[in-house]
Amino acid sequence: MLKKITALLTALVVAAAPGSSVYAEGSGADDHKTITIDGKTYALTFEDDFNGTALDETKWQRSPQWHRQDLNNYWDDSMSYLDGEGNLIIGMSYDEDRDAFLSGAVETNGKFEQTYGYFEIRCAINNIPGYWTAFWLMGDSVLSEANGGVDGTEIDIYESPFYDNKQIQHTLNWDGYGALHKVEGKVVNANVYDGKYHTFGLLWTDKEYVYYIDGKETWRTNAAKAKGTCAVPLYMIISSEAGSWTGVPETDQLPDYMKVDYVRVYAEVSQIQRMSQYMNECLERRSRFRSSEQESGLVDNIL
Repeated sequence: MLKKITALLTALVVAAAPGSSVYAEGSGADDHKTITIDGKTYALTFEDDFNGTALDETKWQRSPQWHRQDLNNYWDDSMSYLDGEGNLIIGMSYDEDRDAFLSGAVETNGKFEQTYGYFEIRCAINNIPGYWTAFWLMGDSVLSEANGGVDGTEIDIYESPFYDNKQIQHTLNWDGYGALHKVEGKVVNANVYDGKYHTFGLLWTDKEYVYYIDGKETWRTNAAKAKGTCAVPLYMIISSEAGSWTGVPETDQLPDYMKVDYVRVYAEVSQIQRMSQYMNECLERRSRFRSSEQESGLVDNIL
């Protein structure tokens, strides 16, 4: 496993080495393998274009079918699927027999997580009011109440609750969801409720969060209220939900859905280089240990 990880990281470092070209969107098949933000180069670490007819379960799993928010809304497996035309569908429907709203959610929990980097989704969001879609980062560490947001922050890259006002919300949640819960966010004007594809991105560093819609910066914060940015790995969630925040969807307008064209994640090249160096050091130590048959057995048990 260490060899596979090291090989992957080394390939990324080579692909994004200083002096590599960063092509404009649409200039070639590999034009998105590296990007430049604020003068720094980032290399691709995760990608899904949602081709085919089945969700790639090496990357995603459907979220637990939990009751959501304060209405009779449940995440339901049937509301997340590939349409066979290059899109992930995250739906919202009404089940008359159950008198319940059913919505979709997928996540990379247990499959992929990352600390820092650039996260981007290209999607066409909800077409009606009364519910919202979201692309967000989450982890068990978010429940911690010990050290502000540094040891865990729910990072909502975008939420779409303001259909009528044509606005998008960016949000940070930390210190759990109980009495100590804290939140900071920004609502921005964005005419993205038009049925067309738009990109929503987040640059997450050890100093700040920078939010983007269609490549344009919409919010930059050093998360001072949270004692700084999150310093632990988080996984991704794509979801739809209904709650009193948005009112109740008109059932005769359902089903509705969002379409996701792709999700991409990048890490800064210097970060990848540090990770690669660490993995190489692990392999070197393992090799030295295996020079002794007695130590070899111990290492095999550990690694």
